[in-house]
Amino acid sequence: MKSIFILFALLALLCPLTAINTGKSILFADSYMLRAQGVEAAYWNPANLVPQKYIDLWVPGLNTGVSVTNNALDLDTYNYIMGQSYLTDSDKDLLLNKIKGSLRAEMEGNSSVIGFSVGNMSFSSSLHYMSKLALSRQYLDLLLYGNTDTLYVFDKSNTDVQALSYLDFTFGAGNFTIPNLPEGFPAIRAGFSISALLGLGNAYTENFNGYLHSDWEGMTLHQDLTLRTGVGGYGQKAMLGLACDVTPDLQVGLTLDNLFGKITWSAVAEDLNYHFAADTLYVANIDQDFYQESHDRVTVDQYFTELPPELRMAALYTQKQFSVSADYVQAFKSTVSTSSVGRLALGLQYLPLPFLPLNFGLGIGNSEFPWRASYGFGLKIHGSEFGISVQSVDALIPGQKSKGVSFGTYIRLWI
Repeated sequence: MKSIFILFALLALLCPLTAINTGKSILFADSYMLRAQGVEAAYWNPANLVPQKYIDLWVPGLNTGVSVTNNALDLDTYNYIMGQSYLTDSDKDLLLNKIKGSLRAEMEGNSSVIGFSVGNMSFSSSLHYMSKLALSRQYLDLLLYGNTDTLYVFDKSNTDVQALSYLDFTFGAGNFTIPNLPEGFPAIRAGFSISALLGLGNAYTENFNGYLHSDWEGMTLHQDLTLRTGVGGYGQKAMLGLACDVTPDLQVGLTLDNLFGKITWSAVAEDLNYHFAADTLYVANIDQDFYQESHDRVTVDQYFTELPPELRMAALYTQKQFSVSADYVQAFKSTVSTSSVGRLALGLQYLPLPFLPLNFGLGIGNSEFPWRASYGFGLKIHGSEFGISVQSVDALIPGQKSKGVSFGTYIRLWI
């Protein structure tokens, strides 16, 4: 029985399929739109691509953020279950009560490839990878207790998999002042970025249907799965941004990302079909029962992955030694890279010394995302800036109660 739990724990915490815009944003739980400068501004708000004294450089690979989360399990639960000689009914109930509808896990990450900004323009490239996995609570119920009901129905609503990875090549330009504003109205800066996308890989559940039925005549199991996969694609997206200094201390901004966003998968596009059926089923020794199994791989026409538009609003209040920010983001549609459920994040930076920023972020939880707390620090020394951050999911401090962790590193150079 422990091996079953290990399987679910690995799926939830170490999802092998693989969006963070930039690694430094983890410092503030993604309350970062108006904090981004230089190259990063092209990914957060290109209106803030303002001329700087020096050329801003991204170091390849060192601006990285990775996040792994799930909605149910923490290390305490894992350690408790693994410490038991066998699982009692109360242990099984403990596991099942932590799962609402389905066990959901997410992994996302970003890593810089190259980037530089000159004046009010930038060019950069980054690697993005993300995945979502959902497993129906009924599967764990069936594995733990056996078939206690006469009918189990499995469908895509509670069992799903999605994965996407791509490279972007992004040009950004900003600091354009909007003309003809009313007299006395604060100046509004505008900017844009456009990205050519190179699709690396994609997978998503096209079809998932199954049922387990038991009655006096025996048990029947049917399971059908179609996984659509793509390798090698091309696409594009764009971002528009606005920023305004309402007062010398208060800045507000708005962006609309993923305009015209999509990736077309043309090099390899296939459907992986799997069918399983059994007239009599015993979970303990299914290989001895009568069953039919088939799988095939079918080439399909090229298809595209949609990147739905995403709206973000933010405010940043700055004083000499500290700054406070708030970001709200919501997409028009839920996909592997976006969510139609709005999220609010808060960020705080304190400067005990001019070269030593200390950072904290809080992501407010909602129906799809558990709350998150971020911590980090950095150093600014002789034309360079670097730092690290860690984030805990559904727990104030990273540790036994966390339902996931995120790590971020960043380094910038000015020449």
